[in-house]
Amino acid sequence: MMRKRTRDILDAGVRYFIKTGLPITSERLYEEYNFGIKPAMIRCELNELDDAGYLEQNHPSGGRWPTHKGYKFFVDSLLLREDEKNSGSLEHSLGGLVDDLLRGDKRSFVEQISDSTNMLSVGYEPNHDESYNSGLHGLFSRLEMNVKEDFLKVVEDFESITKRLEEDREWWESSSTWPQIFIGHSPVTKSKHVSVIAERLSLPQGDFLLFLVGPNRMDYERSLHMIRFLERSIDEKS
Repeated sequence: MMRKRTRDILDAGVRYFIKTGLPITSERLYEEYNFGIKPAMIRCELNELDDAGYLEQNHPSGGRWPTHKGYKFFVDSLLLREDEKNSGSLEHSLGGLVDDLLRGDKRSFVEQISDSTNMLSVGYEPNHDESYNSGLHGLFSRLEMNVKEDFLKVVEDFESITKRLEEDREWWESSSTWPQIFIGHSPVTKSKHVSVIAERLSLPQGDFLLFLVGPNRMDYERSLHMIRFLERSIDEKS
């Protein structure tokens, strides 16, 4: 079982990397956070996290960044936390989206979600086998890839999402826990460079599946807070 201090350092390291894109180092964590220990001790903790597969580095003297395992540990902890109820800023910026969705304007809803998150947003309406998507350009602008095959894999994912939902209905029909977060691989994507936040929204006219597809270094906390806000708002207005 991971010690609390180690968990705190991993959490801080992932947050720092998501925010800045800079490698995680003991010196940077020492400057940004107060763990009550010196950089040398933080470095020991980072070495342990590296050995356990939560972080990786190209050179022993260089900084680190989260692995898929490190991101997974981070998002699992987010899913366990209670969402903040004070969401005035979200109500101001997203309140109208729920009205669009409840009125049946799902295309506008998906487009505005994409604009708000700067990620690929995909909506799927099972009852009518209808899908909506927006934001592929925004997704590509944020991906940190240099290999042509990696880009082609993301394009393949984009073109195959609806088909994969139709072929693997058992996954989302039988799942009772929502939202779900997938790092580097999901039921609808295969690229190791993208992660997915999936939500199943219960509307008066039937279920609506929403997927946010972004880089592994996406702001999971903000996106998850937004998803939970939408869920609460739909429950209140339905």
